[in-house]
Amino acid sequence: MEEITVSGIRQVMAEAVDRKRDATEFLDAIMADDMGKLPDANVAESLQRVSGVQVDRGIGGGSDVSIRGMRQNVTLINGRQVIEAGGRGSRGPDTLEGSSYGLLAQIPSKLVSRLEVYKQTPASQIEGALGGVVDVVTRRPLDNLGHHGTVSLTGAHSQLAGETDSEWFAMYSGTFADDTFGVLVSATEANQSVREDGMNTFSGYGQLSSDDGLTTIDPNGDGVPGQIHRDMRFQQIEDERKRSGVSAFLQWQPSDALDLYADTFFSEITSDRNRYWTGFWNCCTISNPVFSDNETLMAAEVVRPAQTNTEFADASSAFTSTAIGGSYETERWSLSAELANTAAESSMEQDFIRFQTQDAGKIAFDLRNGDVPQVDFTDADLTNLDELALAILYDKSTDKESTDRAARFDFEWFMEGAITSVELGARSNTLETDVRYRSADIRPNFALGDLPDISTLFSSNNFFSGDAGDAHSRYLVVDKSAWQGCGTLADFYDSEQQAICNIGLDPLGSFTIDESIDAYYVKANYDVQLGDVIVSGDFGLRQVERNMTSTGNAIDADGGVSPTVAKVSNSETLPSAVAKFDLSEDWVVRVGAARALTFPNTADLNNGLHVFSDNTGQSGSPDLDPFIVNQMDLSSEWYFDSEAVLSAGVFFKDVESFIVQTIQSKDIPGYSDPITVAQKVNGEGGKVKGLELLYQQPLTFLPAGWDGLGVMTTYSYTDSETPFTDANGAVLPLPGLSKHNVNFVSYYETDNLGFRVAYNWRDDYLDGIGNGDSGIYYKDYADLSATANWHVTDNLTVNLEALNLLNTRQLQYNAYSEATRRNVEYGQIYKVSFTYAL
Repeated sequence: MEEITVSGIRQVMAEAVDRKRDATEFLDAIMADDMGKLPDANVAESLQRVSGVQVDRGIGGGSDVSIRGMRQNVTLINGRQVIEAGGRGSRGPDTLEGSSYGLLAQIPSKLVSRLEVYKQTPASQIEGALGGVVDVVTRRPLDNLGHHGTVSLTGAHSQLAGETDSEWFAMYSGTFADDTFGVLVSATEANQSVREDGMNTFSGYGQLSSDDGLTTIDPNGDGVPGQIHRDMRFQQIEDERKRSGVSAFLQWQPSDALDLYADTFFSEITSDRNRYWTGFWNCCTISNPVFSDNETLMAAEVVRPAQTNTEFADASSAFTSTAIGGSYETERWSLSAELANTAAESSMEQDFIRFQTQDAGKIAFDLRNGDVPQVDFTDADLTNLDELALAILYDKSTDKESTDRAARFDFEWFMEGAITSVELGARSNTLETDVRYRSADIRPNFALGDLPDISTLFSSNNFFSGDAGDAHSRYLVVDKSAWQGCGTLADFYDSEQQAICNIGLDPLGSFTIDESIDAYYVKANYDVQLGDVIVSGDFGLRQVERNMTSTGNAIDADGGVSPTVAKVSNSETLPSAVAKFDLSEDWVVRVGAARALTFPNTADLNNGLHVFSDNTGQSGSPDLDPFIVNQMDLSSEWYFDSEAVLSAGVFFKDVESFIVQTIQSKDIPGYSDPITVAQKVNGEGGKVKGLELLYQQPLTFLPAGWDGLGVMTTYSYTDSETPFTDANGAVLPLPGLSKHNVNFVSYYETDNLGFRVAYNWRDDYLDGIGNGDSGIYYKDYADLSATANWHVTDNLTVNLEALNLLNTRQLQYNAYSEATRRNVEYGQIYKVSFTYAL
């Protein structure tokens, strides 16, 4: 038999196919070399190549993922859970809608051996995933015996930022004592200059009101007011980031039966951000209105002050995850145990300062000219110091810490017969989250000419490719070198402003959540022959017990603060079963069903309550029930050639209850009248269903010279039914869910050269619900990247990457496509790296 050695791109794609083929569960894998060589900015972007996974983008790259339309997923490192500083549902320390600090964006891809995505989890897998579990697996030293080392240096140029940055990676792996003891250490650090240009918003759209000065606020007479973009901002973000990571693994196998290890993983991202923008508050004196057919105010004139705005934001987010454990296996049984600790922390220091014209003037806006609104400050000169006043000072800080301590025990008894083994185990973990929030908001209205010189002229060449106009690329902002927080102008404050500047923690935004979760499982694995068909799989139960203590603050109408504590317990049984039918050597069918849960986002469990003087209030919801999902999966997979697969899968998820925002009247102790409270509650359920397709094949049947070609493509269709409706009564889909998603990778490889092109497209999706209960959507988004690598010698490789080649603008709209809410661009990024391996 002829022996064929497969290496390079084909090798790692073949390994991913084998991992999928051999798994009992519904599993997709991405192998490390494959991930490292593809043009992916981080782990989050690598995952979008898995059918059914869609990536949410922050500034300059992917940040979080949805799996089968669900954002409630679990991230593991080597099988243990890792969390963000803000707990479940946290998207990192950011002042912007699009997070840049999601957990998956923090993990440097060069430290990873493979990614595994479980779309339906067995009883032995950790609970908490409604969409799926992402397991980030790092390298182990005894997987590759001997001594090995790799050093990589990278230069990266950001076209929009106009900066060239550096990145390095180093790894050493060695085995000792007759290959029974191994050490692996790897580290990486990357500096990145990111810039975003475009139109953005904070308040977005709202409903027209009688205060806007229009003759009608309901042009079509349907009883629902039209919508207006209240807060149009042309902004530039300059972000200097550093991403660091260290992974270390010690492994000792003194015999074939015993395997002991110590494993630690550290990741950190820090950011120094400057943001500048122009704007105005759109209201009050609206004239010459032009409406769309959907009652969106598309053009008008107002008489309002014009603004320039400055934000300085320093952020950091880091986690350290460490575990010690081991396993012992005999012919009859195996035993494994692990102790793990994950500590995460994040911080954000934000200074926001607004300059504003001292007199209102005419401002004209027009949203009819494509996707870029035109805003004309007719009567304002934003470069003239004498026309401006300091209107707002906003000094804010947020600090979050979470600690997850876990102990796990697993036992498996091997058997003969149809039931091949029985597993049982337990996992106990405590999750402690502490959030501390401080906010000082001062409205001084000081004339700039009466203050010390704190301003400088912001000027940006070719801002937003010239589409925004000159007024939005040149204006006065705060000089960072002259600004030291709200205390900079302390000599000018009155006593009330002094007190605000020195304010301590915000009691409503500061809270502590302590949770203990105990889980127990039993699972049976089976393997039977039914005629010519081999059927294997597992079935089991997982019992989950949770106790939670939420400590917040109650703030009365007079501003009095008193701590308040809530205690909640939950218990749930989660059955699961999967069957894998090996119909032939090449054809596999899988069918499975499971019940899954995740507990509510940590921030929603805050026990705080703020009652205002008008008998309204704002409250957290510590007694929220967990999300429960019942799901079914079916897939058919044809492994028709070496390294090739064609598969199709369908799934269905029944969500028993979504969490929704409500405003309801409640009787609160200490108040004689009912209080109208804004609060999240468990609402109605919904359904998610979809189709996933995968095709992967090296085209070795082509003529010589072309037989190095290969392709991989995925397509997913996902649809949902939810209880969410907008102001017009239209049913909204799940946030983060695109109905259609396409990923295509084409590669060409010879012995010394390799080329790849990767394309991803997802269609419109709902991001959330905005003011006036209107849906906020992202338009379809396409991304194209390419790489080329040259193996100069057996040890030296040169790699070229080009990212974001289409320079697609990220466009957001409100309810209707003509209602542009946000439109930004990031520019291309080009990289060259040199890797030397021993």
